[in-house]
Amino acid sequence: MIDANKPTNGTVVKQETPKRMTTTMILTDLDNGIDRNGIKEKYALEAWMVSELFKHPKLKGKKAKKKRSLPFEFVDDTVEEANPNQVTLEQAIDAVETKLEKHSLPTAEIEAEEGIRLSSNNIDTDLPFDNDGQLTNF
Repeated sequence: MIDANKPTNGTVVKQETPKRMTTTMILTDLDNGIDRNGIKEKYALEAWMVSELFKHPKLKGKKAKKKRSLPFEFVDDTVEEANPNQVTLEQAIDAVETKLEKHSLPTAEIEAEEGIRLSSNNIDTDLPFDNDGQLTNF
């Protein structure tokens, strides 16, 4: 038989009432599972003092987090199946480069005046070219 899961309460270590208290101190205590009564006990405060603390806008409506733990070890034993259509980034880049090589116009170089060599960029086109770069059906 499995025992009921009981929430654990934060442990309180009594200390003197500090001269200065911050909202961060109280929020940390709440995150650690210490409720209002625990804060009252921890800082040796009276009930009205705790009420005044929780009137602050950053503390208003805040409650202690309940920490629960499973009484057994829970393990994910499922195996994710790889998508057969998934490709790596390198494979995608290679495929795009191959497609661009097949469907681009040949590069032309032009001698300009004063010995400057100009080269045209490959131009993407949807025109059909054969393997030699010749236009097949226009």
